[in-house]
Amino acid sequence: MNLSLAYPLPEVVDQSRRKRWLIEQSGNVTPRAELSHGVLIVPLDGSDQSRFMRDHELAHVHWSPKRPDQQALRNKISPDVLAAVEDMRMNTKLEAAGVDTSVGGWSKPVCQAVAKDVVRRKEARLLVLMAVAATGSGFMEEVFNDVLHDDPIGKSALEIARMAKNVMWNNPVPKFRDTIRVSKWLQALLDTGMAPPPKFPGMSGSGDAGAGLASALKIAREQGITKRATRRIPWGKLTLDHPPRNQRVAGYLGKRKRSTDEGDIPRQLHRLLIDGKIFRHTRRGRGGSVLIDGSGSMQLSDADIQKILNAAPGCVVAVYSGNTHDGVLRVLAQDGRQVDKQYIGTPAGGANVVDGPALQWLSKQAKPRIWVSDGQVTGVCDRMSAINTLECAGITRRYQIMREKDMNTAVKLLARMGRPRS
Repeated sequence: MNLSLAYPLPEVVDQSRRKRWLIEQSGNVTPRAELSHGVLIVPLDGSDQSRFMRDHELAHVHWSPKRPDQQALRNKISPDVLAAVEDMRMNTKLEAAGVDTSVGGWSKPVCQAVAKDVVRRKEARLLVLMAVAATGSGFMEEVFNDVLHDDPIGKSALEIARMAKNVMWNNPVPKFRDTIRVSKWLQALLDTGMAPPPKFPGMSGSGDAGAGLASALKIAREQGITKRATRRIPWGKLTLDHPPRNQRVAGYLGKRKRSTDEGDIPRQLHRLLIDGKIFRHTRRGRGGSVLIDGSGSMQLSDADIQKILNAAPGCVVAVYSGNTHDGVLRVLAQDGRQVDKQYIGTPAGGANVVDGPALQWLSKQAKPRIWVSDGQVTGVCDRMSAINTLECAGITRRYQIMREKDMNTAVKLLARMGRPRS
């Protein structure tokens, strides 16, 4: 053994393995611990940064499960999200145990170069994961903070990292199950923030990742970071109700465009050599979907629901509400026909409970899609969670669903998109 090299002793912190660990010098390879194979790849020189990396990987040996990739698959978590959160847990637990983590694992020029490159490329997801993984790494965390603080996306990433640390340490002694809990919360936030925003004709909206991340961060702030708020609540069972639609409805909503080879002004010259359909005609649209949240917080009367029906001719219109463990989604209008008045109203109790499944139903309906809701979503037993709220927000962004918070704004939006029935 070369005495000038600092060899770690993983056998001291890993009492479960009977065989000796294989120690390899990392060199240009990223330091890591192959827990299931008993291989530790770390720098062996005597620098402070190398000592931090050895301590960090030994922490994984002592506290991390043997196959975190299987845990990520079982819990439906992206491996990069789980790895970033677990790195944060290792750093902060080392710090709490009295291990000196102030020097970090990278030098200042390297930290600055990496952070500036990611900021320049506007990779919001990577910025967040980098900020989370660097939490508790002393000097590295300070350098990242200095670089990211001047960028709007970077500033959001730093706040998310601070929130993730607070969520983790809701438990005085965070274990790997807390890594799973925080990872699910962080993934819901990232999935929502990275999804494209809804785009409706004639309506402007910011489609950059910074705006989406800020929107998701706002939801996370509002829901709080308590242990209960960061646990996902199961959705209730959704039942579809299709009462008879005896009332015929006249009218249309929105417009649709059709390419043709006849017209006055060519607008699609790129199709000349494809199919010759260089003209475009606009027709009245008979379609669109409206989903109404009928929970008690919306305070909608039967007359309010009728106003929405009147403003959405030719649309699929449905209303939903829930009981304690289940809920009902009732289709009020479809294919140009509406139900009789006795069916217009909330179909179940005054709870939400089934917001997620109801939005999944809406995502399969025709565009444009509108969700009339105050955004207060709950799972079974009418319990709220940041993950459930972020999940619904992600569905609306991913499937181009516009949310309107009350009946009046929804009617105005529908009036702009089409015209009321005659």
